[in-house]
Amino acid sequence: MEALVVRQLGDPTLPPGGEASPFAAVSGDHPVPEISSPTAVRVRVAATSLNFATFLQVQGKYQERPPLPFVPGSDYSGVVDAVGPGVRGLRPGDRVCSFTGLGSFADFIVAEEKQLFLVPDGCDLVTAGALPVAFGTSHLALVHRAQLKAGQVLLVLGAAGGVGASAVQIGKVCGAVVIAVARGAEKSDYLKSIGADHVIDSSKDNVIESAKSFLKARGLKGVDVLYDPVGGKLTQDSLKLLNWGAQILVIGFASGDVPVIRANIALVKNWTVHGLYWGSYLTHRPQVLIDSLNELLSWLSKGLITVQISHCYRLVEYTIFHRSILLSLP
Repeated sequence: MEALVVRQLGDPTLPPGGEASPFAAVSGDHPVPEISSPTAVRVRVAATSLNFATFLQVQGKYQERPPLPFVPGSDYSGVVDAVGPGVRGLRPGDRVCSFTGLGSFADFIVAEEKQLFLVPDGCDLVTAGALPVAFGTSHLALVHRAQLKAGQVLLVLGAAGGVGASAVQIGKVCGAVVIAVARGAEKSDYLKSIGADHVIDSSKDNVIESAKSFLKARGLKGVDVLYDPVGGKLTQDSLKLLNWGAQILVIGFASGDVPVIRANIALVKNWTVHGLYWGSYLTHRPQVLIDSLNELLSWLSKGLITVQISHCYRLVEYTIFHRSILLSLP
């Protein structure tokens, strides 16, 4: 089978074949994974998404560093190819989606039956393959951790990226007033199209002043929930907008700068700071994660959320699709 193999840590945008490139060439003779337990399922991968976490992982900058060599990849969708003798709820031909720490940048992947989710009728496989990580992160953050309520004000930084755009949509499903921050007119137009109540183009607008003007016009005091996958100065500035009792969701640091949230200010303002490492729920609270993804798939089938697919690439175009990640950063 074909698989993309990371042979060494490094810059995933470097031209293939060079000594500095982290990737071995896409191999057509990589071994097909065997069904490893009675309850395991082999899936022929139809689509797998590229997340910022994968981009970091190839560079050795992610929270977890797998041993070399490895096949990267996280969320995916596909069709059941074969099942173990103990599998009861799935059969060959079923359409499924899931997520993994490694391995989806390949023709086949093996997972336990309990880790797979049936893709509802009416949902295409490419869309389902891009759902779990981005939307799962935002759903757990907003619904489970912050318990976002109708009428609350949600501020989303880096709102045109994968997790940011999903947070905007989930915020609207929850009935929140959503302020979205992104860079550039094209991204701003997209955020308006998915329901953001106020969009701030950080390439030309003062984020704080624009947000304050919107809040004043709506008769709102401030921001109740801050969703932050960016970090850096933008985070520090955004803290000025938060209400007493606000909740801060720390999702990531796409800016490369980890912000400081002063504990004495959090005390006085009664802020709650949530760290959100989505993947660790599989270990510590798996049922919460399972329920979250099932609800998201239900929302997707009902048209309450949409997954934007900006580009589709073949596996051999790995350098191009890693470069595209850089263009999506805030």
